[in-house]
Amino acid sequence: MPIKILDKYLSREFLKSLIFSQAAFVLIFVLVDIFEKLDMFIDNRAPYLLVSLFYIYQIPYIMILTLPVAMLLASMATISQMARHHEIVAMKAAGLSLYRIFAPLFLLGLMISLGVMVVGETIVPFTNQKKGNLERIQIKKQLSQEPQIRFNLLYDGSDGRQFFIKRYNVAGAVMDSVSIFQVDQQNRILQRVDAARGTWTGDAWLLEKVITRKFNKDGTEISDSLSRMKLAGYQETPASFSKRELLPDEMSFFELRQFIDRLKRSGNQVQQSVVDLYLKLSFPFANFIILLFGLPLLSNSRKGSAASGFAISLLICFVFWGLLQTGRALGHNASLSPILAAWLPNIIFGAIGAFLLYRAPK
Repeated sequence: MPIKILDKYLSREFLKSLIFSQAAFVLIFVLVDIFEKLDMFIDNRAPYLLVSLFYIYQIPYIMILTLPVAMLLASMATISQMARHHEIVAMKAAGLSLYRIFAPLFLLGLMISLGVMVVGETIVPFTNQKKGNLERIQIKKQLSQEPQIRFNLLYDGSDGRQFFIKRYNVAGAVMDSVSIFQVDQQNRILQRVDAARGTWTGDAWLLEKVITRKFNKDGTEISDSLSRMKLAGYQETPASFSKRELLPDEMSFFELRQFIDRLKRSGNQVQQSVVDLYLKLSFPFANFIILLFGLPLLSNSRKGSAASGFAISLLICFVFWGLLQTGRALGHNASLSPILAAWLPNIIFGAIGAFLLYRAPK
């Protein structure tokens, strides 16, 4: 069999199994989630159209979440079929090494990982925002039930200004412990205003117990203390600070990185957010790593039932997911560095997979 035909054959069989596995997992996930949220839908008398739209928005996130499992099951189905027909033995007898046989599948895994990263940066944050807003506003009807007290509020204002408010009273339009940063296009701080309290007077914010700092290009600083200061000309109103903050899953990599930068400038802890940031890079490559681990392992298994192969695949994914959650927890409590916490399962499974591939009969 010519090598190009072999590559097309392997890729086609793998993609067929992947599409089937992915569709099955999405369907199972949606059905389980529907039963879990059935009380919410019934109690709020959610129309069928809203429920359908809720899960349409959730499908991109579900697909990315379940894709590593589908990848492993697809590789299991492909390898099992080849083993039943003694195709791997025939390919080796024709002079092809195991590396060459699996090359198209590894390439597909890498391309899928890159595709997942693109989708995770573009489509998933948008659909997660839509899903969250639909559930909160249209299903639960919580538009008028926003938290009246908000803590550690970050807001990107107009003209390069960034607000950090320790405590904000939504109903009273009162800010406690507020810092306002003026930054340039290079993200350098030009001015900082700190105030103990800020109140809305109807047309502008009035700050109390104010300290202003201006930072010159030569590194010098000019500071001043004021009992009161009116923010004339500012476009920010109480409505600006009443908007819901985005969750990490609702932000792209660059949006989350900007959020972390603002947290750092405000002197806040960023450990958890940094772990979530690196996970946006590491998790897409789990699709390639799971293939690197699974293919040589499955190729070495002797004639076994499909049920045993399915069980092995699920066990591998369970262990991988457990390592992922363990690394995330250790990263969040600062027991591991954020980058190591995010990449821990990829490193462990990648190293074991490379070893299994090296030791596999060629």
